[in-house]
Amino acid sequence: MKNIFNSFSLLILVTIGLWMASSFLILFFIDDWTKRGAFGDLFGAVNALFSGLAFAGLLYSIFQNKKQILAQQEELLLNRKELLKSRKVQEKTEKALEEQAQHLRDTAILNGLNTLVSYFNFQIADPNVSDELREQIKEKRKEAIRDIDILIKRQHDDIY
Repeated sequence: MKNIFNSFSLLILVTIGLWMASSFLILFFIDDWTKRGAFGDLFGAVNALFSGLAFAGLLYSIFQNKKQILAQQEELLLNRKELLKSRKVQEKTEKALEEQAQHLRDTAILNGLNTLVSYFNFQIADPNVSDELREQIKEKRKEAIRDIDILIKRQHDDIY
């Protein structure tokens, strides 16, 4: 960018220098004002040429800007499509993570219930436990086993 600015500045300075040099040359080498006027009229075609070139440059610049804008719009459209794809993937990932978290919770509950059943079995096998307490423990063990069955059935239903 800096090189372009330096080149453009140099081009402007050279153009101004040539313009000033031509003014001095005309002033010193052509004495008669009528000849100077005729000499200046010779450059009318050159002025028209430069005006036409400037207009063509302007049109070319507008055309290039239009191409760049269309390319940017196409790129924005592609970015939107990619963002939509990314969003869908993220939603699927979020759903999978939620399911995984639910499975982890169920697994933790199953582990806890399994530990309770093992504890209840240990209590039932203990000869120091009274028959009445043993029956209560057996009932609690049945409840824990029912809870385990419910969780397993729910896991089975989620899979199929």
